[in-house]
Amino acid sequence: MFLFGGLLVTFLIWKIYLSIITMMNRKSLSAVPQPPIDSFFYGHEPSITKAKDENRFLDLFVEWVNTYGTTVLFWIGNRPFVFTADPGMLKQCATDLKSFSKVDNLPNRSLFGQKIIGTTSILSGGGLRWAVKRKIMSRFFAKTNMKDMFMAARDHMGGVELRRWREVVGKGQCVDLHDQLSITFSSYLQVLGLSDYLPPETIARNVYLLLEAIPKQLFQRWSYIISSDKTRMFDLIKKMRSDTKQVVVERMEEMKNNPDHVVPDLDLLGHLIEANLSDDGKTSSSEAKVVDGVVDDVMTVCLVLDNMVKQLCAMFMFLENEQEIQGKLMKELRETDIVEFNDLNKLKYTEKCLLEALRMGPALLRGTRTYKTQTNKRFGPYVVNMNNVRVHFSEYVMQMNPEYWPNPKQFNPERWQPGFNPEPFSYMPFFVGSRGCLGKHMAMMMMKLTLSVLAKHFDIQQCFNQKKPPTINQNMAVMRIINKVDCMVSPLNGS
Repeated sequence: MFLFGGLLVTFLIWKIYLSIITMMNRKSLSAVPQPPIDSFFYGHEPSITKAKDENRFLDLFVEWVNTYGTTVLFWIGNRPFVFTADPGMLKQCATDLKSFSKVDNLPNRSLFGQKIIGTTSILSGGGLRWAVKRKIMSRFFAKTNMKDMFMAARDHMGGVELRRWREVVGKGQCVDLHDQLSITFSSYLQVLGLSDYLPPETIARNVYLLLEAIPKQLFQRWSYIISSDKTRMFDLIKKMRSDTKQVVVERMEEMKNNPDHVVPDLDLLGHLIEANLSDDGKTSSSEAKVVDGVVDDVMTVCLVLDNMVKQLCAMFMFLENEQEIQGKLMKELRETDIVEFNDLNKLKYTEKCLLEALRMGPALLRGTRTYKTQTNKRFGPYVVNMNNVRVHFSEYVMQMNPEYWPNPKQFNPERWQPGFNPEPFSYMPFFVGSRGCLGKHMAMMMMKLTLSVLAKHFDIQQCFNQKKPPTINQNMAVMRIINKVDCMVSPLNGS
């Protein structure tokens, strides 16, 4: 009885203490606009939980920004967070790496502690070594390197992949577009010098399973952690990294035995090895550390390829009720001969459709940074004293803002007329600054090329389940489409 009474008193004292701290915090931060809280102890958590359950999490922030201002404060219990859609703040987040640091404990880094891409890859790393590695790899992904890459990708897509598509669709059938495009984009690894890597079908399946498991550590944490599914995923991740490591070690041995050999322009693995060996011009890392870094990077590439898949699936999803736009898109793709890299510039309407799909459903829906300066922090016109505050932002929210995008929920490629330049930091599908996407030119090239080849040989019509149509999952940071993106794919006459 005395123990129970002591625990109760301790609990009440703790609650009183938290209440006092919460009142002090909320009073000191009252200058920053914030939606009315749902309850004293839970802050805005009930509204956020409800929005997540209804799959309108990001739309909630759209409403808050439109109602209360471009930078708002919200509370999870007694913890304050900042959400900003202010272009000036977004510029700081993207360019001021000293004040705004990345957050390492994000779900695509590891699965319940089992390393996936870690925190040192070209996507997730930081510091001098990461900056040097990014600088070296930027030359591989530069637009000037796309011509040779295009020729290899064109031959691959028009040969091996086109034959596979013909075998799959036969005389016409409804297929999961994501599944088929996943194999296609995984097969592009062969173009990038990874012909000895896993078969495309295996990579596509593994990446799908891995990406499906990531939300479970967020939303089904305790039930998933004790399930056999988690054990199977651990085994799958270990095998993916083990198979990758074997390829990396073999290539490093080849390069070591032939030090005068020049890495070919299209040899992605060779360039990743060189980039991980380099430390501002010096080679100082242990071989095991280099191998682990290259494995992280190859795993990253496999996951990022899926972003292109989702981007094309999202475009067909948005086009479901836009038959006139889809007809115009297919007409251009079928009537335009794509022989050389520069021919892709002729696909002007195709580019407009891709840019609009990237606006309405960017691969990266949202991000977060830690504002770590110890002095008073500025949020637009507001200055507050907060230590190491989390600052959240969203490409989706920015790109659905009616201030910058009239009728933002309408799929309208015509908004991308020549000379149109979006307001700086209002359009960031590939992000910007030093953490901008290295492969954006490659992504656009491969998406255009894939569409061109498929459109010339197949008729593609959406056949979505009307009771469960595909829709973007707003609860995830990386775009994920709920339900199948089914399309009826039929060979064109003479194809």
